[in-house]
Formats: sequence, C-alpha cells, structure tokens
Amino acid sequence: MKKKVLITDRFAQDSFLYLQQHSDFEVIRADSPIHLPLEHLVTAHALIIRSRTRINEDLLKKARQLQLIVTCTSGFDHIDLDATQKWGVTVMHTPSANIESAAQLTWGLVLSCVNNLHQAHKMVKAGEWDRDAITGIELSGRTYGIVGLGRIGSRVAEIAQAFGMSVVAFDPYQEDEIFERLKIPRLSYEEVLKTADILSFHVPKTLETDGMLNRSQFEYLHRGLILVNTSRGSVINENDLCEALEKGWLRAVALDVFEKEPLNRNSKLLTFPNVILSPHIGANTEDAFFKASQIAANKLMAFFIDGSTSDTLPPRTPWYGATPFKGE
Repeated sequence: MKKKVLITDRFAQDSFLYLQQHSDFEVIRADSPIHLPLEHLVTAHALIIRSRTRINEDLLKKARQLQLIVTCTSGFDHIDLDATQKWGVTVMHTPSANIESAAQLTWGLVLSCVNNLHQAHKMVKAGEWDRDAITGIELSGRTYGIVGLGRIGSRVAEIAQAFGMSVVAFDPYQEDEIFERLKIPRLSYEEVLKTADILSFHVPKTLETDGMLNRSQFEYLHRGLILVNTSRGSVINENDLCEALEKGWLRAVALDVFEKEPLNRNSKLLTFPNVILSPHIGANTEDAFFKASQIAANKLMAFFIDGSTSDTLPPRTPWYGATPFKGE
C-alpha cells in the first residue's frame, strides 16, 4: 500500500517531484498550512510541515494513521512533542539546512550595526549628507561573544575570527573538543556578557533559555555592547531590553526574532534609532529553502524504506540535559 504524504506548507518543487515519482508514495499538497483538509489528514501516514502548521493533540487525534512528521525547520516550538510521543508519532527536523543562512543574517546585522548602515541609508534617502554624523567601529581586535556554540554559533565564530576578532563563548553542554577545535575559550555566561563587545545568541526556545537575558544580566553587561539575536525572541526580555536602551547601555541592537510575532506596531523597540529589526528571516534564502525541502524528502524516504531516522525530536542534544525538554 502506498504511504500517503501530506505537505502542508511551502516546499521546493524539485523535492515535491522527487517524492511524487517514487511509486511507494502518494504525495498531496494542502492549500493552507493552518486549515488542513480533514479527508487527507485522517488518512495521512506522514506530514511535511513548516512552522505555520501547529501540531497539537487535537490534530493528532484526527490523524490516526500518522507515523511521521518532518518539519522543514531547525526550530520546533510549533510542535507539541509531549503529544507526538503520546501518540507514537516519530518527529524529525532539518537543523543543518539553515546554518549558512542564519549565520549570514547574523553577520549582516552585525555589520549594519558596527557601520551604522541603517542610519546612513535613512540619511541619504532623506536627501541629507552629513558624513560626520555616521561613525562606526572596526572589528579587528575586538571580542565577539557567543551564547550557544552549536552549528550556527560555530559558523558565526569562524566568521568573527576571519575578521580578526577574539571569540569567547558560553555553552555548558558542548564538549571541550568543540571549543578546542575552534580555539575558543570556554567562559561562564556572566564572563561572556562582561567581556564581549558584540554578543549574539544561537540557542533554541526552552525552559532554560526563556528570558535568559533580562534586567539582572543587563546590570553588568559590557557597556557599549552590540547585541544581536537571530535565535528565538523569548531569549531576551524585551521590556528589560528597552530599559537598557533608554539608559544608553547598548551601542546598537539587532533583532530578527521577538517575544511575540509579528511585532506589535506599538512596540517601544520601534522608537530607538540604534535598533535594527527584521521579520524573522534567518532561514529565508532560496538555498536554505531548497536544502530544507530536500533534506525533509530524504528523511521521509529513509524512514519508510529502511526505517532509519535522524535529527529526531525531542532532541537528544546537550542543551536538553537530563530531561528532553530543558534547554539545545
């Protein structure tokens, strides 16, 4: 019997055809990632999703034939992993697909901050030409701090070193070999905050990372810090961040993610001239989109053809410690 695969969101056409031409699969696209057709959901053996499809117990109760979910994302907070375990559904994600894209965006934001490119752009668009008002800093010789030295954090570190920066990092669960390979000293979280001239976060949304940068940390943050977050909005307490900005403790801030998305039009973050905001586009490159689609297709085929799995959820990665849902 053919395995029925329901694709709920955007998916590369080449990867769709790759699955469709396989005689073991019946592949169907849903019209909406939010309202899935019940007639297909109840008979689907697999779902290929992105973050707009919410997986919860209500959905799983309807999808009684479901064996596999593959999300074409690195994040997974749109999936109730307790429920998928309860219903015996295997879940996989594609964390390697957006490494380059997320690292690239991180550095795009960093460079905009250090050279005040966003202000320079606004000035010229407004017909002004005050070069003295736009000053930046050089990266060479300064210190880049990384919180979360996983796939993306490691790539960001390599780029920082190429700019001649010293790199320090906090990741309590990564093996010493990772730090040694990258020639990065392992520091405590507080030491990284005090040391870094530029700081970026590369951690998942978990109980451990929720609000991990808040008022108590801002008190001893390196003054004049450039802060970048392209991981999850919940990592930074936005009210406390605004307070730190009002006090002038931060040189610049760049955020691609927010506590609540889309960002509220009345958010105080919109009022600061030294804050750069983007609408969660860390994985939005043509390359990452295709890689995520093809990796998902390969994972699905491997699962049904030879029973193999990879990048399963809940993750068994170090951030999750003794319990699978605590901290990446």
